[in-house]
Amino acid sequence: MKQPPSRRRVEKMRERERSVGLEPDDPAAEWLDENAPKVPFQAPKAAKKSKLLHQWKQAQQRKKG
Repeated sequence: MKQPPSRRRVEKMRERERSVGLEPDDPAAEWLDENAPKVPFQAPKAAKKSKLLHQWKQAQQRKKG
């Protein structure tokens, strides 16, 4: 089964689509420019934590409890 594209790859594809061949009077391009989110995506903190850290914390809780 094919995996979905990563966020970075999607961002590159969107940027490429914006820069290539869109006519200024194209209504779809105007709508996209008005409605596209302007806020940069911030990765959740949990994505930075490693699996090993999680396992270590669980082991420490088991020892205490």
